[in-house]
Amino acid sequence: MQFDNPLREAFLVRRYKRFLADVYHPDWPEHPTPEQALTVHCPNTGAMTGCAEASMRVWLSDSSNSKRKYRYTWELAETFSGARICVNTQRANAVVGEALQNALCKAIGPLDNLRAEQRYGYDNRRIDWYGNDAQGRQIFIEVKSVTLAEQQQGYFPDTVSKRASEHLHNLIDMTGDGHRAAVVYCVLHSDVTSVQAAEHCDPAYAALAAEAKQLGVEFYALETDITPQGIYAIGELPSK
Repeated sequence: MQFDNPLREAFLVRRYKRFLADVYHPDWPEHPTPEQALTVHCPNTGAMTGCAEASMRVWLSDSSNSKRKYRYTWELAETFSGARICVNTQRANAVVGEALQNALCKAIGPLDNLRAEQRYGYDNRRIDWYGNDAQGRQIFIEVKSVTLAEQQQGYFPDTVSKRASEHLHNLIDMTGDGHRAAVVYCVLHSDVTSVQAAEHCDPAYAALAAEAKQLGVEFYALETDITPQGIYAIGELPSK
């Protein structure tokens, strides 16, 4: 997944009110210091633990829309040890979609009729990706972004997420109907080498994930190369 336009580099002052962040850069005439910061959109509803420390180097996309309240969107962050993180979790679906098209998730295999944001079921639920596997079976795929890293171990979620648990219940329903169902953890942190459910952040999700595995829901983790030019799936990581 390539960014539409070159990202703009800045430094973080703070993230606040969930959807806002203040940034600055010495080369910006109007925003050269933290005291003269620019407010940008933060497209991440999670805790962002380890992703939003003051003075971190960050990258922004430019909407070029003067009518938008916040012209810039925070896309990437770099930790003080040099790890890259994509904080814009909305990018995960496109990254995973490219991986599915290129059959990088070997256990899922090549898919036909691949569709994004597919509606299904009597209550018109939405699934991130839908397709048919090599045996013609329907497969329902939920994408989850992983940005929480602790000693190279990636965790999802980074805070309590009732929505993520609801998605697991939906996938369990699909396996009960005889279809394939999968969670693909899109690893958006370059330090992560494996992924597991975050029992210390959301014990209910972790317990449900263990139950879902027993009921046939598949779990995969996808490694990515994170750059200011784009985010590219490069292969699988272990998923516990």
